Amino acid sequence: MAKLGRQSGRSRSGEVDLRVIPGGFLGLILLGMLLLKLPWAHREGQGLGWLDSLFLSTSSVCVTGLSTVNVAETFSGFGQVILLLLIQAGGLGIFTASLLLVLVSGKRLSLADEQTIHTTMGRLREARPLDVFIYGCVFVGVLELAGTVAMFPLIAEAWPDQEVGESLWQAVFHSVSGFCNAGISIFPDGLVHWREHPGLLSVVEVMAVLGGIGLMTLINLRFWAPWRRDRLRRGRLTLQTRMALTGTLFLLVGGAVATWAFEQTHTLEGVRWWQSVSWAFFHSVSTRTVGFNVVEVGEMNGPTILVTMVLMFIGGSPGSMAGGIKTVTLVVLVMTAWAALRRREEIQCLGRRVDRKLSGVAMMVTMLGAGCVVLGVGLLMMVEDGQPSTETAHPWIGLIFEAVSAFGTVGLSMGVTPLLSAWGKLVIIVLMFVGRVGPLLMSVYLSRAPRTQHVLYPTEEVAIG
Repeated sequence: MAKLGRQSGRSRSGEVDLRVIPGGFLGLILLGMLLLKLPWAHREGQGLGWLDSLFLSTSSVCVTGLSTVNVAETFSGFGQVILLLLIQAGGLGIFTASLLLVLVSGKRLSLADEQTIHTTMGRLREARPLDVFIYGCVFVGVLELAGTVAMFPLIAEAWPDQEVGESLWQAVFHSVSGFCNAGISIFPDGLVHWREHPGLLSVVEVMAVLGGIGLMTLINLRFWAPWRRDRLRRGRLTLQTRMALTGTLFLLVGGAVATWAFEQTHTLEGVRWWQSVSWAFFHSVSTRTVGFNVVEVGEMNGPTILVTMVLMFIGGSPGSMAGGIKTVTLVVLVMTAWAALRRREEIQCLGRRVDRKLSGVAMMVTMLGAGCVVLGVGLLMMVEDGQPSTETAHPWIGLIFEAVSAFGTVGLSMGVTPLLSAWGKLVIIVLMFVGRVGPLLMSVYLSRAPRTQHVLYPTEEVAIG
């Protein structure tokens, strides 16, 4: 019986075996490493070592975007197709992984979980995990197709002498990479190639934001019809949807304003006003774990780099392609602090009351994330001491930026990635894997029923501050 339980993805207690998540991603990474190492995946005269192959496979599956080689100059068309498939598989896996675990376990959702899905999906009367999984796959396919359709004519108009097939491939690749928040480009200079074309940048921004707000938010928006007179058919936005949208809007606008203000005398100096606004907003979107860049991050002003690291650490919304501690976690922490400042027992947000235990979960997720980054930075400082990666314009800041980018699965870099030593690459590989799989593992683990406490200790006051 135990053997059957393990084969079906369940432990002896009947709960889903959490090893399914890291095991699945690790298997996909190793398969991608082998495929990227194939000779015909490279351009003539180019090669790829095993460690670089593992690094890029991890970056693709974990939809991070960091790369130790120039993708456009290293990989052939076949290699680029492999990268695209790894990005798609990794993005779709993280987008629907929690639902896949329920399907693998063979168990029904709890009454609370079913009620949550019913509420989120609005007017749907029945919502099984399989239904939500199918909806997730359909959303991914439809939105990526829409991105391709929007990009293709813009590319064809901007580069009329380019072959149709090449323009179509560029549209497909960057639509998938943008929606999956992967940040990998097939241009030698990345999306700097498109920075004079605000229409293309706008499409990438929309794809990235949609990929970063979460599956349940997309489904909730799909079945929300505020124009209907019948309230029962109108549906409503759930608290999580409103928190995700509010947090996303605040961070996007705040990041864009900060970037525009701090970069006026640096990377945006001498640029036309509409370009400076476009590039600043694109950078703000990109810090939400997308990883594309239209200006050199290493040339940015110090305050901009600090704001960028904060945005990368926060990331996108729960259940999305994005990494980080998530926007809803930030909102819960802010509301908890606001309730404490006003000396109130209840945590209130947007006309609803938030369960106080969520503030503890949010604090734990944030502390674990910060701990991983600090540990990663410490390891990088040890293994990279005296290495070429510390000989850049911003030696230690570059390593800190690299660690935050890897954990947040962002992909932005201050030029450090290609200069990393073998041990440094391994540290970044682990950070990318933990930053991608860790939050999902925690969300599934914490969704389980709490253990019963048989012993209650007396309460004693302690001083804070």
